[in-house]
Amino acid sequence: MNVRTVSELDALMARLAEGDRVAFTRVFELLWGPIQKLCLSLLRNEADAADAGQEAMHKILERASDFDKTRPAMPWALAIAGWECRTLARRRERRRESHTDAIPSCAGPHAEEEFLQRDLTTAAMAALGELSELDREVLIATFWDEAASVSGATLRKRRERALDRLRKTFRRLYGLD
Repeated sequence: MNVRTVSELDALMARLAEGDRVAFTRVFELLWGPIQKLCLSLLRNEADAADAGQEAMHKILERASDFDKTRPAMPWALAIAGWECRTLARRRERRRESHTDAIPSCAGPHAEEEFLQRDLTTAAMAALGELSELDREVLIATFWDEAASVSGATLRKRRERALDRLRKTFRRLYGLD
């Protein structure tokens, strides 16, 4: 998705949040592809991915009035889609349904661990996507042990603040720490 499309999506989501239902079709067109890709990568099953994607789109459009117009729309939408994938996977696990048409690389004794790891990574990336550019730079520099644009006490304070904002964002998105 290019910058122009991202800007268009943000503007359309803002209009949809204000109640302009004319924006609905174009928002759906812009979000459907990325949501399908995310759901398929998380669930590794086309039927489950389609179900989770449809439910995610339903919730995105239903909760459009909750959309924060100062934030980018794509991470918000992908976070909802990721949540729907987790919900569907948990529901299937409870029912002990087997996925006989799942991609073979996902099968095996470590499949659940791999799925949970991917799920957590996606959730963390969605939360990270909602932070400011400066916060992301500080956290990425800390994670990769790279030199940031600042050092010493300034870096420690920025890291502390960025981690606090990341925790709050993650808690807001998923209700977890």
